[in-house]
Amino acid sequence: MGVVHGIKSFLPHIRRHGEGGHIVNTASMAGMNAGLGLSPYSATKFAVVSMSEGLAAQLKPLGIGVSVLCPSYVRTRIADSGRNRPGHYGPRRQFDPASIEAAIVAEIARRLDAGLDPAAVAALVLAAIREERLYIFTHPGMRAEVEDRFAAILAAMDAVSE
Repeated sequence: MGVVHGIKSFLPHIRRHGEGGHIVNTASMAGMNAGLGLSPYSATKFAVVSMSEGLAAQLKPLGIGVSVLCPSYVRTRIADSGRNRPGHYGPRRQFDPASIEAAIVAEIARRLDAGLDPAAVAALVLAAIREERLYIFTHPGMRAEVEDRFAAILAAMDAVSE
């Protein structure tokens, strides 16, 4: 709901000042291909992509651009986000090192360590805003997964039209 709340909070101000602007929503490559695993996570990211696509069409006549950032792994330390948990919410959760959860967290941390520098992602976002591009992708190596999904969708459309 963070994207919804952000749009609800800032869009009225952008519209009111009448100078145009640009909204950047962050989704994930999981918003382009549910086959990457973690379906509930992917569903939320698909929602951000869809919302951004709809807003882009609605806001363009008002001079307000919309982009959706679909990164893969970026060195953000997200796997260590518990470090910011306020104490009144209780202690940081400790994982059993032998659990599947611990293995997933370790794998995410490993991939993040090998991910893109956040400054490189920021440069891509700024370029997309300047060029008024809707989609912002960070990892060209993810193209095959997207192509597979779109090929399956097009094949299904072709099958129904035959």
